[in-house]
Amino acid sequence: MKNKLLCILHRSPPYHGAAQVGDFIAHSSKLHEEFECKFITIKSSISLSSVGRFGFKKIYYLLELYVKILWTLVTFKPEKIYFTASNKSFAFYRDLILSTLWKMYSLFKKVDIYYHFHTKGVEDFVTGSVVKTALTKFFLKDVNLILLSPLLENDFLKVNTFKCVLYLPNGVENQLTENQFDQVIKGKFSNDKPLNVLYLSNMIKSKGYFKVLELAKQIKEAPIQFNFAGGWTSQKDKNDFFQFIKDNNLSDKVFFHGFVNGEEKAELFKKSHLLLFPTRYKNESFGLVIIEALSYGVPVIATDEGSIPYILNEKSGIVLSDIANLPQALDKARDTLVNQETSIYCRKHYLDNFTLDKFEDNLICVLKS
Repeated sequence: MKNKLLCILHRSPPYHGAAQVGDFIAHSSKLHEEFECKFITIKSSISLSSVGRFGFKKIYYLLELYVKILWTLVTFKPEKIYFTASNKSFAFYRDLILSTLWKMYSLFKKVDIYYHFHTKGVEDFVTGSVVKTALTKFFLKDVNLILLSPLLENDFLKVNTFKCVLYLPNGVENQLTENQFDQVIKGKFSNDKPLNVLYLSNMIKSKGYFKVLELAKQIKEAPIQFNFAGGWTSQKDKNDFFQFIKDNNLSDKVFFHGFVNGEEKAELFKKSHLLLFPTRYKNESFGLVIIEALSYGVPVIATDEGSIPYILNEKSGIVLSDIANLPQALDKARDTLVNQETSIYCRKHYLDNFTLDKFEDNLICVLKS
Protein backbone atom coordinates (compact mmCIF):
# COMPACT_ATOMS: atom_id res chain seq x y z
CA MET A 1 0.00 0.00 0.00
CA LYS A 2 1.29 3.45 -0.92
CA ASN A 3 1.36 6.15 1.73
CA LYS A 4 -1.21 8.87 1.15
CA LEU A 5 0.39 12.24 0.49
CA LEU A 6 -1.47 15.55 0.56
CA CYS A 7 0.40 18.40 -1.15
CA ILE A 8 -0.74 21.95 -0.46
CA LEU A 9 1.33 24.21 -2.68
CA HIS A 10 1.61 27.26 -4.89
CA ARG A 11 0.97 26.94 -8.62
CA SER A 12 1.30 29.49 -11.40
CA PRO A 13 -0.02 32.06 -12.10
CA PRO A 14 1.47 34.30 -10.85
CA TYR A 15 4.81 33.08 -12.15
CA HIS A 16 7.49 32.97 -9.43
CA GLY A 17 9.99 30.47 -8.03
CA ALA A 18 7.69 28.68 -5.58
CA ALA A 19 4.98 28.39 -8.24
CA GLN A 20 7.44 26.90 -10.74
CA VAL A 21 8.46 24.25 -8.21
CA GLY A 22 4.81 23.59 -7.32
CA ASP A 23 3.92 23.09 -10.99
CA PHE A 24 6.63 20.50 -11.33
CA ILE A 25 5.71 18.63 -8.12
CA ALA A 26 2.08 18.41 -9.20
CA HIS A 27 3.14 16.76 -12.48
CA SER A 28 5.86 14.52 -11.05
CA SER A 29 5.40 10.96 -12.32
CA LYS A 30 7.88 9.58 -9.77
CA LEU A 31 5.94 11.14 -6.92
CA HIS A 32 2.75 9.46 -8.15
CA GLU A 33 4.59 6.14 -8.37
CA GLU A 34 5.73 6.37 -4.74
CA PHE A 35 2.65 7.90 -3.10
CA GLU A 36 -1.10 8.12 -3.50
CA CYS A 37 -1.31 11.87 -4.03
CA LYS A 38 -3.84 14.65 -3.64
CA PHE A 39 -3.01 18.26 -4.57
CA ILE A 40 -4.55 21.50 -3.33
CA THR A 41 -3.40 24.81 -4.85
CA ILE A 42 -2.77 27.77 -2.55
CA LYS A 43 -4.63 30.50 -4.38
CA SER A 44 -3.98 33.96 -2.95
CA SER A 45 -2.48 36.31 -5.55
CA ILE A 46 -3.49 36.73 -9.17
CA SER A 47 -0.49 38.89 -10.15
CA LEU A 48 3.07 39.55 -9.02
CA SER A 49 2.12 43.04 -7.85
CA SER A 50 -0.39 41.61 -5.35
CA VAL A 51 2.05 39.13 -3.78
CA GLY A 52 2.62 40.03 -0.13
CA ARG A 53 -0.22 42.57 -0.05
CA PHE A 54 -3.51 42.31 1.81
CA GLY A 55 -6.75 42.32 -0.14
CA PHE A 56 -10.32 41.37 0.82
CA LYS A 57 -10.37 38.81 -1.98
CA LYS A 58 -7.62 36.97 -0.12
CA ILE A 59 -10.03 36.46 2.78
CA TYR A 60 -12.35 34.62 0.41
CA TYR A 61 -9.44 32.55 -0.94
CA LEU A 62 -8.47 31.67 2.65
CA LEU A 63 -11.97 30.47 3.53
CA GLU A 64 -12.17 28.45 0.31
CA LEU A 65 -8.75 26.89 1.01
CA TYR A 66 -9.67 26.12 4.62
CA VAL A 67 -12.77 24.19 3.55
CA LYS A 68 -10.90 22.28 0.82
CA ILE A 69 -8.17 21.18 3.23
CA LEU A 70 -10.65 20.24 5.95
CA TRP A 71 -12.70 18.15 3.52
CA THR A 72 -9.59 16.43 2.12
CA LEU A 73 -8.27 15.58 5.60
CA VAL A 74 -11.61 14.00 6.52
CA THR A 75 -12.13 12.07 3.28
CA PHE A 76 -8.59 11.30 2.08
CA LYS A 77 -6.92 10.71 5.48
CA PRO A 78 -3.30 11.40 4.45
CA GLU A 79 -0.30 9.94 6.27
CA LYS A 80 1.98 12.72 5.00
CA ILE A 81 1.34 16.41 4.39
CA TYR A 82 3.61 18.59 2.23
CA PHE A 83 2.99 22.32 2.57
CA THR A 84 4.61 25.31 0.83
CA ALA A 85 5.01 27.64 3.81
CA SER A 86 5.27 31.43 3.99
CA ASN A 87 7.17 33.33 6.65
CA LYS A 88 5.72 36.82 6.98
CA SER A 89 2.91 39.33 6.32
CA PHE A 90 -0.65 38.19 5.56
CA ALA A 91 0.58 34.91 4.06
CA PHE A 92 2.08 33.83 7.39
CA TYR A 93 -1.17 34.43 9.28
CA ARG A 94 -3.10 32.62 6.54
CA ASP A 95 -0.74 29.65 6.89
CA LEU A 96 -0.98 29.82 10.68
CA ILE A 97 -4.77 29.50 10.48
CA LEU A 98 -4.53 26.64 8.00
CA SER A 99 -2.00 24.82 10.19
CA THR A 100 -4.59 24.43 12.94
CA LEU A 101 -6.35 21.94 10.65
CA TRP A 102 -3.49 19.45 10.44
CA LYS A 103 -2.47 20.08 14.04
CA MET A 104 -5.95 18.98 15.13
CA TYR A 105 -5.89 16.14 12.58
CA SER A 106 -2.59 14.88 14.06
CA LEU A 107 -4.30 14.39 17.43
CA PHE A 108 -6.37 11.60 15.87
CA LYS A 109 -4.07 10.16 13.21
CA LYS A 110 -0.31 9.82 12.95
CA VAL A 111 0.91 12.14 10.21
CA ASP A 112 4.29 13.43 9.04
CA ILE A 113 4.18 17.13 8.23
CA TYR A 114 6.72 18.86 5.96
CA TYR A 115 7.01 22.64 5.50
CA HIS A 116 8.91 23.62 2.37
CA PHE A 117 10.27 27.18 2.58
CA HIS A 118 11.18 28.87 -0.70
CA THR A 119 12.04 32.22 0.83
CA LYS A 120 13.97 33.56 3.79
CA GLY A 121 13.14 36.19 6.40
CA VAL A 122 11.88 34.29 9.45
CA GLU A 123 14.53 35.85 11.71
CA ASP A 124 13.62 39.38 10.57
CA PHE A 125 9.93 38.62 11.08
CA VAL A 126 10.24 37.45 14.69
CA THR A 127 13.04 39.77 15.91
CA GLY A 128 11.77 42.20 18.53
CA SER A 129 8.30 40.66 18.76
CA VAL A 130 7.38 38.21 21.51
CA VAL A 131 4.00 37.59 19.87
CA LYS A 132 5.42 36.81 16.40
CA THR A 133 8.04 34.56 17.96
CA ALA A 134 5.42 32.61 19.91
CA LEU A 135 3.13 32.27 16.90
CA THR A 136 5.98 31.10 14.66
CA LYS A 137 7.10 28.55 17.25
CA PHE A 138 3.54 27.23 17.38
CA PHE A 139 3.37 27.13 13.56
CA LEU A 140 6.64 25.15 13.32
CA LYS A 141 6.08 22.83 16.28
CA ASP A 142 6.71 19.16 15.47
CA VAL A 143 7.06 19.65 11.71
CA ASN A 144 9.95 18.77 9.38
CA LEU A 145 11.53 21.77 7.68
CA ILE A 146 12.57 21.50 4.04
CA LEU A 147 15.15 24.17 3.18
CA LEU A 148 16.88 24.93 -0.10
CA SER A 149 20.39 24.73 1.36
CA PRO A 150 22.27 24.64 4.70
CA LEU A 151 22.96 28.38 4.30
CA LEU A 152 19.33 29.10 5.25
CA GLU A 153 19.21 27.16 8.51
CA ASN A 154 20.33 30.10 10.69
CA ASP A 155 17.08 31.85 9.75
CA PHE A 156 15.27 29.50 12.19
CA LEU A 157 17.55 29.65 15.23
CA LYS A 158 15.05 31.70 17.28
CA VAL A 159 12.10 29.40 16.54
CA ASN A 160 13.55 25.90 16.84
CA THR A 161 10.41 23.97 17.81
CA PHE A 162 10.52 21.87 14.62
CA LYS A 163 11.52 18.21 14.49
CA CYS A 164 14.37 18.29 11.98
CA VAL A 165 15.81 20.10 8.96
CA LEU A 166 16.01 18.47 5.52
CA TYR A 167 17.69 19.97 2.45
CA LEU A 168 16.18 20.03 -1.02
CA PRO A 169 17.99 22.18 -3.64
CA ASN A 170 15.79 23.30 -6.49
CA GLY A 171 16.06 21.88 -9.97
CA VAL A 172 15.04 23.04 -13.44
CA GLU A 173 14.19 21.16 -16.62
CA ASN A 174 16.99 20.22 -18.98
CA GLN A 175 16.00 21.88 -22.27
CA LEU A 176 18.98 20.72 -24.37
CA THR A 177 20.36 17.47 -25.65
CA GLU A 178 24.15 17.24 -25.53
CA ASN A 179 24.32 17.64 -29.31
CA GLN A 180 22.19 20.78 -29.10
CA PHE A 181 24.40 22.15 -26.33
CA ASP A 182 27.52 21.53 -28.46
CA GLN A 183 25.93 23.48 -31.31
CA VAL A 184 24.99 26.34 -28.97
CA ILE A 185 28.51 26.89 -27.63
CA LYS A 186 30.14 26.44 -31.04
CA GLY A 187 27.89 29.12 -32.48
CA LYS A 188 28.36 31.44 -29.51
CA PHE A 189 32.16 31.38 -29.56
CA SER A 190 32.78 30.89 -33.28
CA ASN A 191 33.37 34.53 -34.20
CA ASP A 192 33.82 38.02 -32.82
CA LYS A 193 30.29 38.74 -31.63
CA PRO A 194 29.58 41.50 -29.08
CA LEU A 195 29.38 40.24 -25.52
CA ASN A 196 25.77 39.39 -24.72
CA VAL A 197 24.81 40.08 -21.09
CA LEU A 198 21.43 38.98 -19.73
CA TYR A 199 19.27 40.04 -16.79
CA LEU A 200 16.27 37.70 -16.50
CA SER A 201 14.00 37.91 -13.48
CA ASN A 202 10.97 39.82 -12.28
CA MET A 203 11.55 43.52 -12.87
CA ILE A 204 11.78 44.44 -9.19
CA LYS A 205 14.43 47.04 -8.32
CA SER A 206 15.77 45.10 -5.34
CA LYS A 207 16.43 42.19 -7.73
CA GLY A 208 19.09 44.38 -9.34
CA TYR A 209 17.87 45.22 -12.82
CA PHE A 210 18.53 48.95 -12.36
CA LYS A 211 22.10 48.22 -11.20
CA VAL A 212 22.61 46.39 -14.50
CA LEU A 213 21.05 49.31 -16.41
CA GLU A 214 23.41 51.75 -14.68
CA LEU A 215 26.31 49.48 -15.59
CA ALA A 216 25.22 49.65 -19.24
CA LYS A 217 25.46 53.45 -19.05
CA GLN A 218 28.85 53.31 -17.31
CA ILE A 219 30.43 51.15 -20.03
CA LYS A 220 28.32 52.23 -22.99
CA GLU A 221 31.37 52.46 -25.26
CA ALA A 222 32.29 48.80 -24.72
CA PRO A 223 31.13 46.20 -27.30
CA ILE A 224 28.52 44.75 -24.96
CA GLN A 225 24.80 44.22 -25.53
CA PHE A 226 22.49 44.18 -22.49
CA ASN A 227 19.28 42.16 -22.64
CA PHE A 228 16.54 42.45 -20.01
CA ALA A 229 13.55 40.15 -19.63
CA GLY A 230 10.89 39.89 -16.95
CA GLY A 231 7.48 41.03 -15.79
CA TRP A 232 6.86 44.45 -14.22
CA THR A 233 5.29 44.92 -10.81
CA SER A 234 5.15 48.73 -11.00
CA GLN A 235 4.18 51.05 -13.86
CA LYS A 236 6.44 53.75 -12.39
CA ASP A 237 9.45 51.41 -12.47
CA LYS A 238 8.65 50.56 -16.08
CA ASN A 239 8.44 54.23 -17.04
CA ASP A 240 11.69 55.04 -15.22
CA PHE A 241 13.47 52.16 -16.97
CA PHE A 242 12.62 53.34 -20.48
CA GLN A 243 13.19 57.00 -19.60
CA PHE A 244 16.70 56.11 -18.38
CA ILE A 245 17.41 54.38 -21.70
CA LYS A 246 16.19 57.42 -23.62
CA ASP A 247 18.02 60.00 -21.47
CA ASN A 248 21.34 58.15 -21.78
CA ASN A 249 21.12 57.14 -25.45
CA LEU A 250 21.23 53.43 -24.70
CA SER A 251 18.67 52.24 -27.24
CA ASP A 252 21.37 50.57 -29.34
CA LYS A 253 22.90 48.84 -26.28
CA VAL A 254 19.92 47.88 -24.12
CA PHE A 255 17.04 45.67 -25.26
CA PHE A 256 13.93 44.75 -23.27
CA HIS A 257 12.11 41.52 -24.19
CA GLY A 258 9.22 41.59 -21.71
CA PHE A 259 8.11 38.50 -19.84
CA VAL A 260 9.54 35.47 -21.61
CA ASN A 261 8.98 31.75 -21.33
CA GLY A 262 9.44 28.67 -23.46
CA GLU A 263 11.34 29.19 -26.70
CA GLU A 264 11.81 32.95 -26.18
CA LYS A 265 13.58 32.33 -22.90
CA ALA A 266 15.63 29.51 -24.40
CA GLU A 267 16.84 31.74 -27.24
CA LEU A 268 17.97 34.43 -24.80
CA PHE A 269 20.02 31.91 -22.81
CA LYS A 270 21.52 30.39 -25.97
CA LYS A 271 22.79 33.80 -27.13
CA SER A 272 24.02 35.00 -23.73
CA HIS A 273 27.63 34.92 -22.55
CA LEU A 274 26.86 36.01 -18.98
CA LEU A 275 23.89 36.29 -16.62
CA LEU A 276 23.93 39.25 -14.23
CA PHE A 277 21.79 38.83 -11.12
CA PRO A 278 22.89 41.45 -8.53
CA THR A 279 19.90 40.84 -6.26
CA ARG A 280 19.32 42.27 -2.81
CA TYR A 281 15.68 41.15 -2.76
CA LYS A 282 14.95 40.51 0.91
CA ASN A 283 13.25 37.16 0.26
CA GLU A 284 15.86 35.87 -2.20
CA SER A 285 16.68 32.33 -1.14
CA PHE A 286 17.86 30.42 -4.22
CA GLY A 287 17.43 32.10 -7.61
CA LEU A 288 16.09 29.54 -10.10
CA VAL A 289 17.33 31.72 -12.96
CA ILE A 290 20.91 30.93 -11.92
CA ILE A 291 20.53 27.20 -12.44
CA GLU A 292 18.58 27.85 -15.64
CA ALA A 293 21.59 29.82 -16.90
CA LEU A 294 24.00 27.06 -15.87
CA SER A 295 21.90 24.52 -17.77
CA TYR A 296 22.66 26.49 -20.96
CA GLY A 297 26.34 26.80 -20.06
CA VAL A 298 26.03 30.47 -19.09
CA PRO A 299 28.25 31.62 -16.18
CA VAL A 300 26.74 33.99 -13.63
CA ILE A 301 27.66 37.12 -11.69
CA ALA A 302 25.40 37.34 -8.63
CA THR A 303 25.32 38.60 -5.06
CA ASP A 304 25.75 36.48 -1.93
CA GLU A 305 22.04 36.45 -1.06
CA GLY A 306 20.44 33.33 0.38
CA SER A 307 21.70 30.11 -1.18
CA ILE A 308 23.49 31.71 -4.13
CA PRO A 309 26.99 30.94 -2.72
CA TYR A 310 25.81 27.32 -2.40
CA ILE A 311 24.95 27.20 -6.13
CA LEU A 312 27.96 28.99 -7.65
CA ASN A 313 31.66 28.34 -7.35
CA GLU A 314 34.65 30.14 -8.84
CA LYS A 315 34.51 27.98 -11.97
CA SER A 316 30.86 28.79 -12.73
CA GLY A 317 30.59 32.44 -11.70
CA ILE A 318 31.44 35.31 -9.41
CA VAL A 319 29.67 35.91 -6.11
CA LEU A 320 29.63 39.53 -4.94
CA SER A 321 29.39 40.74 -1.37
CA ASP A 322 29.20 44.36 -2.60
CA ILE A 323 27.16 45.33 -5.67
CA ALA A 324 29.45 48.33 -6.15
CA ASN A 325 32.03 45.85 -7.46
CA LEU A 326 29.81 44.82 -10.38
CA PRO A 327 31.91 46.63 -13.06
CA GLN A 328 35.12 44.98 -11.84
CA ALA A 329 33.37 41.61 -11.71
CA LEU A 330 32.22 42.04 -15.31
CA ASP A 331 35.82 42.81 -16.40
CA LYS A 332 37.06 39.71 -14.58
CA ALA A 333 34.31 37.54 -16.05
CA ARG A 334 35.13 38.71 -19.59
CA ASP A 335 38.75 37.63 -19.05
CA THR A 336 38.20 34.34 -17.21
CA LEU A 337 34.65 33.02 -17.69
CA VAL A 338 33.57 33.86 -21.24
CA ASN A 339 34.95 30.81 -23.01
CA GLN A 340 33.92 27.33 -24.12
CA GLU A 341 35.71 25.59 -21.25
CA THR A 342 33.68 27.52 -18.66
CA SER A 343 30.42 26.90 -20.55
CA ILE A 344 31.09 23.16 -20.56
CA TYR A 345 31.85 23.23 -16.83
CA CYS A 346 28.66 25.24 -16.04
CA ARG A 347 26.60 22.70 -17.95
CA LYS A 348 28.23 19.80 -16.09
CA HIS A 349 27.74 21.56 -12.73
CA TYR A 350 24.03 21.80 -13.53
CA LEU A 351 23.74 18.18 -14.69
CA ASP A 352 25.51 16.91 -11.57
CA ASN A 353 23.43 18.90 -9.07
CA PHE A 354 20.35 20.75 -10.29
CA THR A 355 18.33 18.75 -12.82
CA LEU A 356 14.66 18.03 -12.27
CA ASP A 357 15.46 14.31 -12.05
CA LYS A 358 17.77 14.99 -9.10
CA PHE A 359 15.18 17.28 -7.50
CA GLU A 360 12.49 14.63 -7.95
CA ASP A 361 14.65 11.88 -6.43
CA ASN A 362 15.68 14.13 -3.53
CA LEU A 363 12.07 15.16 -2.86
CA ILE A 364 11.01 11.52 -2.58
CA CYS A 365 13.92 10.79 -0.21
CA VAL A 366 12.91 13.76 1.93
CA LEU A 367 9.26 12.68 2.08
CA LYS A 368 10.27 9.14 3.01
CA SER A 369 12.59 10.29 5.81
